[in-house]
Amino acid sequence: MAKLDEIAELLTEEINGFEKSIDRLEKVHENLQNLPLKADTSELNALLKEYGNNQKNNIEEQQRLMERVLHKVERSVLLPSWAIKLTWGLLITVLLVLGFSIYQVSRMSKKEEAAYIKGQDDAIEHYRTFFADSPGAKELYQEWLEVEGKK
Repeated sequence: MAKLDEIAELLTEEINGFEKSIDRLEKVHENLQNLPLKADTSELNALLKEYGNNQKNNIEEQQRLMERVLHKVERSVLLPSWAIKLTWGLLITVLLVLGFSIYQVSRMSKKEEAAYIKGQDDAIEHYRTFFADSPGAKELYQEWLEVEGKK
C-alpha cells in the first residue's frame, strides 16, 4: 500500500504541475489575443506595384521597338544575294565597255590620220612603180599636168 500511496502522491504532483502549466498557457494565450497583431502588407504592395509599373514600361518599350523594326522591315526590299552580285557584275561590265569605247573613240582621229598617211604613201609608191615600169605613161601624165596647170 505504501507503493500505491507513493504513486498517488506522484500522480497528484504531476496533475498539479499540469494544471499550473495550463494556467500559464491560458495567460499567455490571453496576452496573445490582447496583442494588436495586424499583418502589414503595405511595403509588399508598394514593391509589387513598382514592379508592375516597371514591367508595364518595359513591355511598352519593347512594343515600340518591335513596331519600329517591323516598319523598317516592311519598307526594306529583300533581294537575293545572287541578284545583287549579278547587278554589280553587269554594272562593272557596262563601265568597262563604256570606258574602252571612249578610249577607242579618242584614238579614232589618230588611227584615221595614220591610215590616211599610209594610204597616201601606198598610192604614191604604186604610181612610182607604175611610172617606173611604163615611161610613156609618165610622159603623158606630165603633159596632162602642164595642161591642167595652165587652166
